[in-house]
Amino acid sequence: MTRHDSWTSSPWDADPLSWFTSPNLPLAAAGLGAVHGALVLTVSGQAGSRPFVQVAALALAVAALLGVHLATRPRRGALTLRRAIPLALLSSAALVLSAWGYRGEPFAVELWWAPLVSSLTLLAMAPYASSQRLAVVGALVLIVGAATVLGLVVPDEQSWPPYTTVMIALFPIMIGTLGGVLLVQAITSGLARWSERPLQLTPPTADDGALVAEVDAVTTARIADATRLIRAVLDRGTVTDDDALLAARLSERLRDELTGDVDRTWLERVAHGQPLRVDDEHRLADQLDLAQRTALRALLDALLAPDDARIGLARLELRRTDEGAIAVALRIASAMPEGRRETFLAPYYVGLKSTVDKLRWRSGPLTAVEFEVSGGAPSSTPLRTPPAGSPGGPRR
Repeated sequence: MTRHDSWTSSPWDADPLSWFTSPNLPLAAAGLGAVHGALVLTVSGQAGSRPFVQVAALALAVAALLGVHLATRPRRGALTLRRAIPLALLSSAALVLSAWGYRGEPFAVELWWAPLVSSLTLLAMAPYASSQRLAVVGALVLIVGAATVLGLVVPDEQSWPPYTTVMIALFPIMIGTLGGVLLVQAITSGLARWSERPLQLTPPTADDGALVAEVDAVTTARIADATRLIRAVLDRGTVTDDDALLAARLSERLRDELTGDVDRTWLERVAHGQPLRVDDEHRLADQLDLAQRTALRALLDALLAPDDARIGLARLELRRTDEGAIAVALRIASAMPEGRRETFLAPYYVGLKSTVDKLRWRSGPLTAVEFEVSGGAPSSTPLRTPPAGSPGGPRR
């Protein structure tokens, strides 16, 4: 995933299914905001001389959080600026109304409930907004908050200097903005690294020495021919023309191997050394977005987990369709009984269903998974579907 992707992808974009199963963060934030505001206004005695204004402001703030809850229902997708900005303005309006309710009288700005509830609104948006969108919304709330504090709170505040008053009032909003942006970055970047890590057939061990020995063995095998050439030259004490030619061929081969490792797509790196063949002539795997990579990676992880009954061999093919989409076909040979296989794969079907188009899933001697995602220019090499009656092909 590029740096640009990490700023424009939300946790919901990266893994819609996880947020589908735990969608009530905004609702919980609404409850927390309502309880906090009520305690400050009653137990802490901060209702002021216009308690009904504070109650109305609190109702507006809670309504903004409930709006986030409704705007982030799974069927609505990620939270766009078009939906986020009105909700942020509603939360800001609650802050302005609360400050106006305290106008002309001092109050404990360090106990002011409105900035904290505004920060809860930003944090409630975090799972569904990209870092970029959350930064824009947070900046908007900060600007409104700063203007409100300078115009309505500072003139009446006697306990703190103006700068301190502004910092105390805006600190929760700054934390909500910065914390939300960092949270989104951490989740999306972590999911990107997880989706692109190499597959592993055997469970990891704590034996670092064995891992070092394995890496050393692979490196030794790769440079074995070059090592033999150097030893031969050292034994003779001279370099012949044949040695020079052989050295050139060996250096060219090593360079090709190393550049080949770098040039592989994320999917080819994932499948390297595993019973999974990737056919991606045009490097289309790199055009899958983070959510599609995450869902596909979860499926591959499950299929290639350390269980001999799960998979024998798999082939993953990516082609451009005539309409310009990217068509993906996965063929899976497995010794797992059909009923158990369908039960085992069902959650991953749901994960893919939420991120791709035209998903087709057929069971049989060869499980076949096909789907399409949006892409660039069309090509004349559409996905090849097995004929009817063949393993993995359409059933009659």
